[in-house]
Amino acid sequence: MREIIFRGKMPDPFLKSDGTRMTKEEWFEKKDEIRQKIVDFEYGGMPPRPEFVEFEEMNNEPIPGRCAMWYKVKAGKPDKYVTFNLQIITNNKGKDKYPVLLTGDGCYSNLESDTVTEAFNRGYVTASFNRLDFAYDMKERKGPLYDVYPEYPDFTAISAWAWGYSVCMDVFEKIDYVDETEVGITGHSRGGKTVMLAAAMDERIKYVCPNNSGCHGAVSHRCYVKGLGWHGDTERIATMVEMFPSWMGPKLWDYIDKEEQLPYDMHYFGALIAPRYYLQCEGMQDYWINPIGAWQNFSAVKACYKYLGCEDNAGAWFRPGFHRQKLPDFIQFLDFMDRARKGESLAEHLKVNPYPEVEKNFDW
Repeated sequence: MREIIFRGKMPDPFLKSDGTRMTKEEWFEKKDEIRQKIVDFEYGGMPPRPEFVEFEEMNNEPIPGRCAMWYKVKAGKPDKYVTFNLQIITNNKGKDKYPVLLTGDGCYSNLESDTVTEAFNRGYVTASFNRLDFAYDMKERKGPLYDVYPEYPDFTAISAWAWGYSVCMDVFEKIDYVDETEVGITGHSRGGKTVMLAAAMDERIKYVCPNNSGCHGAVSHRCYVKGLGWHGDTERIATMVEMFPSWMGPKLWDYIDKEEQLPYDMHYFGALIAPRYYLQCEGMQDYWINPIGAWQNFSAVKACYKYLGCEDNAGAWFRPGFHRQKLPDFIQFLDFMDRARKGESLAEHLKVNPYPEVEKNFDW
């Protein structure tokens, strides 16, 4: 039988130490300070911005129309850097500037040909890279970016993967057929955790879609569910530290079974993305990643967007189904981006509460 556990109320991001609330203007003035604190807690901080970013074409496709361009990218320090491949599938290379759908989940291959075709037909370029080129997805802290920045001993694999998105943004600014002001990023599962951080850190990213991201992503730390699904309980900080320690900032380890003492919750990252465009996608039978806790998080994100005067820029799609990112999920994000780009209001189905029987775990 399902039992929802709340470990304290989700805190108000806008509450000041004197008990009053920040104005919108004060929030935007203090964003950098708030961002630094919570990223340090949750992810062990970030690697520094690269001292240089260079790239070169790996192929030359002169035929007009759809083509796949590959770029070899180098980023880091002059004497030590990471190298990765960036693929862009484009329309009429060099003729116009196109909006971008970007994912770092090259290791998952979720960006399949049907999605690429859908994006192409709408006038988007699709871009992808493999986040494992920056940090390996292993229990131990291992991978190329750690070797580049050994003087930053605490940043996590997710920090490294998010860093990769920012490097891609640097590249987009130098490619003539890419509209670097119209970039949407999405990732699935641990890739969804990554895009939450990437968008919170890099304000050049305009649209963000974490997909089934789970604990340490777009899910409240203060809500978990017992007796739901074959795992018994939904994932939480204790589970993450045990199974995926290289994802978790060292300060977060001190809050195992003490989630109510955290000075923030994951909706703060959504607030940092505001007023940019945010779409949270979840599977309602994806029990392990805690869809009820995901709704708690989105409800709080939505309240933040409302307070900041951009409520229509945040939506959620809670679909029937399990842990996946396929064409229907990408279509939701492309539709969301299309409507935003046309100045249209948020689609009604992205405003639906999937759990009307569950109370919101905040009162601000």
